[in-house]
Amino acid sequence: MTTLVIGVGHPDRGDDAAGWLVIDLLQGRPDLTLRRVTADPSSLLTDPLWSTAGQVIIIDAVRTGSEPGTILRWTHDELLAVAPPSGSGTHDLGVATSLGLARALGRMPRDLTLIGIEGSHYDPGTPPSHAVLTAVEQVARSLDIREAPPAATTHDPKGEHMHRTEGGPR
Repeated sequence: MTTLVIGVGHPDRGDDAAGWLVIDLLQGRPDLTLRRVTADPSSLLTDPLWSTAGQVIIIDAVRTGSEPGTILRWTHDELLAVAPPSGSGTHDLGVATSLGLARALGRMPRDLTLIGIEGSHYDPGTPPSHAVLTAVEQVARSLDIREAPPAATTHDPKGEHMHRTEGGPR
C-alpha cells in the first residue's frame, strides 16, 4: 500500500512552515511517499498518487482558535462536514475547498487524514514559533500510518491529554 504524505505551507511564513517541517523530519522513511505543496493546495490534486494511494495524509498549519502548537486530526468526511467552503488559512484555495473539488471530480482518496498544527503567526520572513516546532516534532515521531485515528482528536501542546475536537479548521 502506498502512503502519500503531503506537507502544505510555505517555508518562509512563520508557523505556515509546519507541514514542510514535518516532511523534512520524515525524510528517509521508505514506507512513505513525501510531497510538499506551496500556496494553492488544489495543486495536490495533480499528484498522480492523490486518488490512487492507499492512504493520503495532509499536514498543514491551521487556525481553529486553539492554543498554538495544538495538534488536530480529521478524516475527509469530518473535514467536508465542518470546514468552510473557501479557505481562510494562508492559502488562496483552502484545503477544504480542494477536498470538495476532489470529491466533485471523483478523485477523493479512499483514506484521507488531515493533521493540523495550530499556528499563531504567519508573517513573511519569520521563523516558526516554539510551540509549532514542538508540535512538528511530535507529529513526525507519532505518525503511525497503520493506526491513523478515525475521529478528530486534539493534542494539548503541554502534553497533558487528548480530547475530541468538535469543529474543523477555519
